[in-house]
Amino acid sequence: MLTVLTDPAGITGRQRYPWDFGASLHENIARHIPAGADCELRINGLPVDPLTDPRLDLPPNPSDFVMVLRRPEGFDPITWAYIAIAAVAVASYALMPKIPGSTTSKDSPNNSLTGQSNVARAYQAIPDVYGYRRCWPDLIQPSTVEYIDHLKYVSEWLCVSRGVGDITEVQYAETPIGDIDGASYEVFEPAPGPGYPELRQTTISDVIETFASEEVNGQELPYAEPFADVTATGSFSAATGATSFTVVIPDSPALDDLKSLVPSGTARVLFSYGSGPTEFDEACGVLSAVVAAGSCTLTLSSSAWVSDTAASGIEFSLRPNGSSKTTLGPFTLPLASDRIRWNTIFLRGLKGSVDVRAEWWQIDGAGDEISGTRQTRADTYSADTYDSRYWTTEVTPTAGYGRYRVQFTRLSGQVNSGGADVAKLEELYAVRHYATKVLPGVTVIRVTTKATNEATGYSDRKFNLRWQRRVRRLDDDALSASRNFARAMAHVWTIAGNPISGLDVAAFAAINQQLGEDSPLLRFDGSLDDADMSLGERLQTIANTARCVVWRDGLRWTMTRDQARPYPELQLDYRNLAPGGESAVSYAAHLPASNDGVEVEYVDEAEQSKKAYIRLSISTGAPVEGVVENPLKVKLPGCTTQAQALNRARLEARRLLYQRTSMQDTALADAGALGLGSLIRWIDPNDFGGDEGQLQAGEVLAIAGDVITTSEPLDWKGQPSGRVLFTGADGRHLGAPVLCYPSGPNVRLATVPAGLYVAGGDRQLGSRYAFAVGLTPDELEAAGLFTVTELKPTSNGSVSIACAEYDERIYQDDE
Repeated sequence: MLTVLTDPAGITGRQRYPWDFGASLHENIARHIPAGADCELRINGLPVDPLTDPRLDLPPNPSDFVMVLRRPEGFDPITWAYIAIAAVAVASYALMPKIPGSTTSKDSPNNSLTGQSNVARAYQAIPDVYGYRRCWPDLIQPSTVEYIDHLKYVSEWLCVSRGVGDITEVQYAETPIGDIDGASYEVFEPAPGPGYPELRQTTISDVIETFASEEVNGQELPYAEPFADVTATGSFSAATGATSFTVVIPDSPALDDLKSLVPSGTARVLFSYGSGPTEFDEACGVLSAVVAAGSCTLTLSSSAWVSDTAASGIEFSLRPNGSSKTTLGPFTLPLASDRIRWNTIFLRGLKGSVDVRAEWWQIDGAGDEISGTRQTRADTYSADTYDSRYWTTEVTPTAGYGRYRVQFTRLSGQVNSGGADVAKLEELYAVRHYATKVLPGVTVIRVTTKATNEATGYSDRKFNLRWQRRVRRLDDDALSASRNFARAMAHVWTIAGNPISGLDVAAFAAINQQLGEDSPLLRFDGSLDDADMSLGERLQTIANTARCVVWRDGLRWTMTRDQARPYPELQLDYRNLAPGGESAVSYAAHLPASNDGVEVEYVDEAEQSKKAYIRLSISTGAPVEGVVENPLKVKLPGCTTQAQALNRARLEARRLLYQRTSMQDTALADAGALGLGSLIRWIDPNDFGGDEGQLQAGEVLAIAGDVITTSEPLDWKGQPSGRVLFTGADGRHLGAPVLCYPSGPNVRLATVPAGLYVAGGDRQLGSRYAFAVGLTPDELEAAGLFTVTELKPTSNGSVSIACAEYDERIYQDDE
């Protein structure tokens, strides 16, 4: 393998390339590094001169490990030390994602699973729903309410998710939309075109935005009340032949209604005059009203007088022909609009006709009326029923777009004593209409439903649907419906603007190939709705459902699944652990106060509208379903499959039983080839004789036929034979354990495994061994195994490593 480090310590990145055995070593290197200046070449750990070393003209050996260390231009050791320290901090963070466990996110209707309803999630991420999931889409504007034929229709604009997908089973609560009389829906998707739909635009049409006035909420429109009769004592005078006369009476507020009739209103006038006396009873026009010195002089029209007449001290009875009206408002609309809409309702029915006048005008920034913008509209509402009646009225002001004030006046008096004419102003809206509106790459649904007559609106909206996201493949960007977690991760990564080369797609594909892309264990049916989640956290959230951890391997993100491993990738012992490093081993015993089981929370598979739980108890020493008092709680919000949740629960339960030991140590540079989840064999560097543990370790110094010389004298503990494991040139497991016998100070092998080697001119270190007596082959294979949970490069080229005990029984339920 050829490894290229982008800096002397490999802190800021490294790339690995397989050998082309048909080309020379030099040709292999030149393919990936055209210019070799400012580079250091190492073959099998030793620095070499690329101009004189003959191996560069030969094809590489399968066991060759070649490293090229690039030095940045203008390299300065002191400056680079500071750069390296900063880079170490970044690399350390990238290499330490959380072990798969619970994930956190802000509540949304898709993830909270308690009291789901459609809400407007301001300042949060647009729903990004993957897999096959029941969704409660987000409201993207206020509800639009309109009465048609006295029935209320409510329209909602709802955002389902970014991208495109298949929509089925649209419902209100548990009722299919098709079963609701008068209900319908329409889907709007991103426009077709090149690239991902998330990066294109979605055009929605005939959009009406309504903004309700907070001042209006079902106010009653008062009746128009008849003018009150006026009785007063005064004088009058009339001229012969005149068709009018005057009345002088004391001025008072009681005359206001009469005065309001000037110059064309009428009043019934009744009085007596003369010696007869003569009665006057006639409907008269109110021509003028002049107030002076506390008296009001009314000029009234009449029939022609036969003679001059004047009298005083006469009691007049005047009955104004009109009514007093109360105006509601004016109400200031909340914002500028190009239309005005209001709802007028008669909850106790309507027997007769009612006239209502609306008046509106535009205002400026100071709230003052803009001259010439005042308009009026009179509507007559007629019916002959005791059933509730509803009307929606919409007007388009000629003054155009702006902010308006509106007031309402009932012109009619009471027409029904039973209350079947009580008019109410239910709502008043500023309305904005858009022929089209553009949104960024989302799927939107418009749902219109017919409400009950008694409902005044949907206080708790429960529209939901089934959504299956279409995502890219691992090997190309063609979209198709999929629930696979790896494809979801690749899609999340690339729609964020990153090249697919930034992901270790081969590792993703290998996991899919091992279990099957459609495996229930590799599903992600979740919604990424939290704006505070970084891209890395989103990737880890998805990977978590498939028992995977995401980590940075050089310049790419790769992935490891928590599963059984066939053999260790590296043996760590005192030969490749950093001198002076402090080894730390800890053991956690299972106590009654510790976790006595596991509780996995996931999404109910059938309904996908509530939480479901799998609880396993380990109090009997094996995972069984049962009551758990103090469980380890694991949340899987992106899991909707019982098989997936049960598999995870069994893994976590067995981990509690069998993973008690953890270890921390500092290894030399060859540990940098490991990744999170790698399986290693760790042998305590301070226990050469295997006194505290079971293994003794060291290096093979010489091979003579079937006899080897070990770097450390072996303690056979009085036994005639033992077993030993070896590593190959690449540091990996070299076959099954070999039976061995003492041969003086050396060791005789029953068989010599192919690939066993000793240090030489091209190798700094020979094969390493792990030796024990009294162990079966299986026991020796299982001894000292750990899973890497954390890798942290240090500034001196070593690697700080943290591991958890590996036990095949943890993965017993995967078989």
